[in-house]
Amino acid sequence: MLDPHYCKASAHYRALALSSQTESADPHTLVAMLYDELLLCIDVLTLRASRDRPLTDDEQAHRTRGIIIALRAGLDFESGGELALTLDNLYDALSSEFEERLAEPDPQRFAELRAGILSLTSAWKAIADT
Repeated sequence: MLDPHYCKASAHYRALALSSQTESADPHTLVAMLYDELLLCIDVLTLRASRDRPLTDDEQAHRTRGIIIALRAGLDFESGGELALTLDNLYDALSSEFEERLAEPDPQRFAELRAGILSLTSAWKAIADT
């Protein structure tokens, strides 16, 4: 079992590193960082789903909801045009799919959700690199 002090220190240093990255990041990089955090949350929830734990009030479930809200709030419909509308629809579907998986936790279904998020992440990073 991990030492609780180590876990707290690790979380603290991770938060500092993330804070440093966000301060200097451009908007495309910030969105990519949100996608990466979303994938981490889904990974944790997938593990917890395999342990038959209730997930609707899980800390990672709340974190995932917050990330989806942040992604939607960051959309710029004026300059984003069709892409912003498409992403808004994707985030709406993602939110619905996520809540369905929370209601009936199944690791396989979380893995499917993760695959979809990974595709979205890869596409976003390809756009950001151009």
